[in-house]
Amino acid sequence: MVNLLIDQQAISNDTQDVSFSYYSYVRPEILKLVPTSAIRILDVGCGAGTLGTSIKSRQKAEVHGVELMSHAASKAEDCLDHIWNCPVESALPELVDGYYDCIVAADVLEHVTDPWNTLIDLKEKLAPDGRIVVSLPNVQNWDIVSDLLAGKWDYRGEGILDRTHLHFFTRKSVEELFWNAGLRLVYMGTTTRGTSLPNNLAQSFWKNGLMADSLTQDAETWQFLVVAEKIKYTHSPRVAVIILNWNGKEDTLECLASVKQLDYPNYEVVVVDNGSTDDSVDVISKQYPDTTLLQTGANLGYAGGNNVGIRWALDRGADYVLVLNNDTVVDKNMLSHLVMAGFLDDRLGVIGPTNYYYSKPNTVWATGAMLGNPPESGYRTLGDGDPDSFWKIASQVDAVVGSAMLIKRSVFDKIHLFDENFFLCFEELDFCARAQYAGFKCYFVPEAKIWHKVGSSLGGVDSPLRTYFNVRNRLLWAKKNLPRQSMVNLHRTNLRTLGRIFLPKWSLPETNTQHLKKLLWSYTTWLKTVQRNLANPMNQAKLMALRDYYLGRFGNCPPKVRTLRKQQEKS
Repeated sequence: MVNLLIDQQAISNDTQDVSFSYYSYVRPEILKLVPTSAIRILDVGCGAGTLGTSIKSRQKAEVHGVELMSHAASKAEDCLDHIWNCPVESALPELVDGYYDCIVAADVLEHVTDPWNTLIDLKEKLAPDGRIVVSLPNVQNWDIVSDLLAGKWDYRGEGILDRTHLHFFTRKSVEELFWNAGLRLVYMGTTTRGTSLPNNLAQSFWKNGLMADSLTQDAETWQFLVVAEKIKYTHSPRVAVIILNWNGKEDTLECLASVKQLDYPNYEVVVVDNGSTDDSVDVISKQYPDTTLLQTGANLGYAGGNNVGIRWALDRGADYVLVLNNDTVVDKNMLSHLVMAGFLDDRLGVIGPTNYYYSKPNTVWATGAMLGNPPESGYRTLGDGDPDSFWKIASQVDAVVGSAMLIKRSVFDKIHLFDENFFLCFEELDFCARAQYAGFKCYFVPEAKIWHKVGSSLGGVDSPLRTYFNVRNRLLWAKKNLPRQSMVNLHRTNLRTLGRIFLPKWSLPETNTQHLKKLLWSYTTWLKTVQRNLANPMNQAKLMALRDYYLGRFGNCPPKVRTLRKQQEKS
């Protein structure tokens, strides 16, 4: 790759090492991405002006260039219309906003200190219908990864490990770079170099439960070629906000009050009552008579209850469905931020906000979830801390937190609704996994905010009810979405759980020397320990969860599980 934007010390060190031809490379793969209709073009990192010359010979265009290296910039001055011989950050204030039909930044952004803000600034220089063309190296190229596995990370004078590179990218981070700049991806291609991932190694990854799909996809990718444009907000899609209520009158009323303050212009609210036995229905209908209220007549769980609302919304032409927990309070511009993100890429199918603790309004609870590696370890929630400690850029996640999920209609068209076998817990993780298998992506938007009463719907974070659904549904989710080896590992974990309950460790008293007394004491101690373990509400919940999974019992939990909370409180 061409060294384009490096610091002054790098210039003095490297000028003697790099031949002039290094800045005169012909880039036919970039040239073909430049629109032939563009008449005002900016080439950032223009080198000696070779690309600009090719553009001007192909079409009538005014081509400006930005080039840091003075000896290359002097050559570019002979063939381009204007040159800035400085870093792109220094040139930006002099560039006219909204002027260029096309901006080229080939092999540039990996060299700058802050590529995220640099791209945002370059976007402002684009005409309303302009496009930006960028190439970026792929650090997941197998030649680089295989060297890393051997302990090698050797910087060079050019290439992916060019010693002047300040940032490294994969396909995922390239997409995030453009989305965070508010640029819609029009095209994403690749150049290839190197060797592919060996088949036996790919099979070994999968067999051992390691998710390496992205490595397989981009093992030969050398560079990503991207064409992007400004988002065009042509309309406000119709959004149905689904709020599920089950004996949660006060929470639902507070949630509705915040939802009614949303600044988004095209949404309707649907409350689905999941067979409440309190006066929820009467109170909600009186206080919010303009809100549609659907009654299921029974507790269908998170999955079944929300599915009732989703079907209703889709039948009435909703473009998006926002599944929103009733134990949340939303920021007034939350929905606007989520919907705007949907314009960035048609593949962004499930979009979520920043979740703050309701009880600690300035503390982040979750920004999404990432699948562990190995995947049977489950999902790792991203967040739990001071918001200032997080790098506030939007990003892809493996799952959007179920407290608030904006879902495009096209996702339901492909994968249908939530799986009602889950009832509670893991249904949103399963939904997100299925969405990704269907080609959609899950996306977190930091500017969108909600405040969540974490765990209130399940009696708290450490309740037997939550334990039951987590244990049983993790197995169901894994069976549907994980490789065979991951399921084997989970079954082993279950055996260890049973062992801790029924085969506890104990020690014999050193003073007891009679074999019969030892045996009786040992048996008595074991029996008392097992009885104590079985009396523990959390252990009872685990045992019932494992029993029901292996017997194929899904949906709602046995009634006894819901009584364990009182037993836990007494103990």
